Amino acid sequence: MANNTDAERVSDSGFGLIEIVISMFLLGLLAVVFLPLLVTSLQTSVRNSTIATATQSLEQQMGLARSAGDTCAALTAYGAVTPLPTTSDIRGTVYQPDRTVDSCPSALASYPTTVKVRVSVLISGTIYAAGSSYSPVTATTLIYLKGP
Repeated sequence: MANNTDAERVSDSGFGLIEIVISMFLLGLLAVVFLPLLVTSLQTSVRNSTIATATQSLEQQMGLARSAGDTCAALTAYGAVTPLPTTSDIRGTVYQPDRTVDSCPSALASYPTTVKVRVSVLISGTIYAAGSSYSPVTATTLIYLKGP
């Protein structure tokens, strides 16, 4: 009986090593296959974060337009502030807001009225030098004016 057990051990001695090599090869192959998926998901996360930050800056500018006042003079003063301050994040992305206020009606009989305000945020920075670019995030609203 002892000879039979020794013979089985000798014939199976390299089998564990072959299994380990094959499993490592398969794991490496899977890693190579999923690497582009990982890179794409990271790029998408960065892009979504950038757009969310620009949208937050845009909403801040729209809030300033709503709180500027309900007269033409106050809204014109809001639109005349230039240059608007830029913000940047930890990745080096720069967010430059811009706003345009349409002209108010000159006739007093035209009031109350609404005036169109357009706000945009331009996204730029060193992280996007490799050919990736963003179009500006924009929004338009109407502001209710009671008088000139």
